[in-house]
Amino acid sequence: MSAPEPDGALTGDRLRADIAEVLGCAPAEVTPDADLLDLGLDSVRTMALVERWRAAGAPAVEFADLAEEPRLDRWTRLVGGADA
Repeated sequence: MSAPEPDGALTGDRLRADIAEVLGCAPAEVTPDADLLDLGLDSVRTMALVERWRAAGAPAVEFADLAEEPRLDRWTRLVGGADA
C-alpha cells in the first residue's frame, strides 16, 4: 500500500501512486489522460481502489462514477470532490 500523504489528503499524486501500485507499473506510466483500462485496470482492482480511498477519507467515491470515465484527471476531481 502507498504511504499516505502527511495530512491524509487524497491528492492526484497519491491516486497516481495507488493506481500504479495495483497495476504493477511506475507512477509515470499513469498519465492524467490515459485510459486506465488500456493500462490494465479492471473492475476488481478498481473496487480495491474504491475501498482504499474510502478508508482514507473519501466516502463518496463510487465504483460506477470511476468506471464511467477511467482517467486519472477525472478520478482526481471525483475523489477530491470537485465534481460533487
